[in-house]
Amino acid sequence: MRTSVLRRSPSGRRRLTALSLAALLGLGGLTACAGASDEAGGDTSGSAAVDQSEVAPQPTDGDRTAGFAGGAKVEVAPDSIRVGTGDKLVRRASLQLKVGSLRGSAERIRSIATSQGGAVVAEELYSPRGTGADTAGSITISVPASSLESTIGLIEKVGDVQFRSSSSEDVTATYVDTEARVKSLTESVGRIRDLLATAKSISDLVALENELSRRQAELDALTAQLANLKDAVAMSPISISLSTDDFEPVTAGGFLSGLRSGWAAFLSSLSVLATALGAVLPFALAGALVGVPAVMWWRRRRVGAVPALAHPGGTPPSASAG
Repeated sequence: MRTSVLRRSPSGRRRLTALSLAALLGLGGLTACAGASDEAGGDTSGSAAVDQSEVAPQPTDGDRTAGFAGGAKVEVAPDSIRVGTGDKLVRRASLQLKVGSLRGSAERIRSIATSQGGAVVAEELYSPRGTGADTAGSITISVPASSLESTIGLIEKVGDVQFRSSSSEDVTATYVDTEARVKSLTESVGRIRDLLATAKSISDLVALENELSRRQAELDALTAQLANLKDAVAMSPISISLSTDDFEPVTAGGFLSGLRSGWAAFLSSLSVLATALGAVLPFALAGALVGVPAVMWWRRRRVGAVPALAHPGGTPPSASAG
């Protein structure tokens, strides 16, 4: 059997080598393109991340109860606010005391207020006309909130307590909000002052001055509001009503309470009407004593004059005789 052996010529070997090189170059180009596309994709994601960071929400005055981490808003529980600032309570109280001596009791209450680190805010004493003695009055004191209960205990010893009430108002949220706004506006005013120092044109200078004036006015108002809140939290007012007589019992509202109030008003109206009638009656009797006889006399005179006017001749008798 004859076996045929294919022998390549030198030109054929050169063509095969050229095709192999071309294939290798093509594969290299595809690999390079794939790498370039991957790099391009990485750059795109990077730019998107930058854009997200640029548009991420920033803390504002309305987000004072929230924190920001990594561009994401993280809510802060109200309990964490209270831990940082503590409860801010506005406390007040009122009492009604039946006392023996109005002026002496007022003097004792003034001394109690001074000993507790407080002061007298208002005082009024009432003297009914013609009596010359004080029978009722009121005095309002302000003491530190920490000594409110001890002060009330001392005041209760001044007289007979007939009514007592106390209340408290939680202003923690308002306090924290106002304090954060004051801090934010203070920093904002500082930045505007820095920009004002480097302003290079008249228009920029005017705009910055207007903005500074507006924010400074808002800052002053908030600062005053925060100061009032601090005073209200630090000091507690106590209103004391004093009387030498028993106070009317304080009753809760409702239908029966309204009915009692309406009946009391009706009786009061009848009393006023009776008083007015009693005041008018003497004048009415005096007028009747004078007016009734005068009316009767005038009627008799009118009846006596009628026959003379009704004469048949139409003239009085004296005229016909003449």
